[in-house]
Amino acid sequence: MRRRRLSYDERAYIDVVPLVDTLLAVFLFLAILAFQSPMTFLAVKLPFAQEGEKKVLSTMRVQVLKDGSYMYEGKKVSLEELDKQMQTKQPGSLVIEADEDTLHKFVVALMDIAKKEKVQDVIIATRTRR
Repeated sequence: MRRRRLSYDERAYIDVVPLVDTLLAVFLFLAILAFQSPMTFLAVKLPFAQEGEKKVLSTMRVQVLKDGSYMYEGKKVSLEELDKQMQTKQPGSLVIEADEDTLHKFVVALMDIAKKEKVQDVIIATRTRR
């Protein structure tokens, strides 16, 4: 049995065009999905708690970063801007999502504004161990 040598035109080749097209379509889908998402990712690392409860409330959520800056609806804001937001929205509750390494004084300053604006519930967010 003699093996015949394949000519250049008969050799197998891998066509990468469909692979590239598929990857571009996937990246486009993921980009559209990322910009359509109304929920922003947490910029803080919540501390763990043994006991806790989940509540569904219409609340105002504020994140306190490690450096003491505040984020509301995905934008950095000052305490004065948060005070104005609480005056206009008059939330029934405030969820504080503070990084586990945030200094206590930044959380207390936010709680003082909430008390001044008569926010009924101030909730400090934690995460649970699984």
